[in-house]
Amino acid sequence: MSKIQEENWELMTVLQIPWPDTKSLSKTDRTFLLEKATEVKAEIIKQQQQQQQNAARQAELQNMAAPSA
Repeated sequence: MSKIQEENWELMTVLQIPWPDTKSLSKTDRTFLLEKATEVKAEIIKQQQQQQQNAARQAELQNMAAPSA
């Protein structure tokens, strides 16, 4: 895949910009939107990590509250 195709794919999947629209972006708009896509991906990863930590804490609390066998 070419660099432009990779960028278009990222804009389409992360920001949900329709594929035909990704082809007509100016260089300035493409750069801006790719930066925003990077920010969105970082936020998604952060939220996933927080959810995993919360699930681990919840499981730990449930284990502590469970009666010993």
